[in-house]
Amino acid sequence: MAFEEMVEMVSILRREDYDGKKRPYTRPNMRKDKIMASVVTALDQKFGIKRAKGQLRKRWSDLKTREPEQYWRIKKLLNKRVKRFRQQSEDPRTPPSHQPQAAISPSPSPRPCPPDELEEEEVEEVCDISTPPSDVLFVEGQAAEPFSTDSAQRLIGQIMVWNGQIDSMRNRLDTMQQEMKNMIDVFCKI
Repeated sequence: MAFEEMVEMVSILRREDYDGKKRPYTRPNMRKDKIMASVVTALDQKFGIKRAKGQLRKRWSDLKTREPEQYWRIKKLLNKRVKRFRQQSEDPRTPPSHQPQAAISPSPSPRPCPPDELEEEEVEEVCDISTPPSDVLFVEGQAAEPFSTDSAQRLIGQIMVWNGQIDSMRNRLDTMQQEMKNMIDVFCKI
């Protein structure tokens, strides 16, 4: 499970009080099941990855008991996001173009957080790509807006999301091809 997925899972579970630390709940198992279902759908929508509820429950338990330093890093990252979001909402003087995004923040992991939405106009504003006849890509930065690490992280994150979607499509195609081969084998035996 990637670090970004764990961060998303922990943020939902902490926000929804999965462990019941804030107050006692009636029917805690049903409540936990609903929360875990929302985690499954959120991971599927954001990363294109389907995980079983049992697998996520086990990962949550392992994260808290066996990997406390990883859990601590995730909590620290989430607290930074909350703090940044509060500062952004409290300071109306900062123009919107210079406000940091709450969804994208530097992570201790080498993999950046994938962005929610990335429009084509943003890519065009960042750089011009020209392809010479030798099929080698050169990136020419614009003088008005230099290529920043934030925009690079957003682009890399979007590429990672697309790679995940491509991998899931490949897996689906492989299973469909295997099913077709099995059906053909059955028809040949008849």
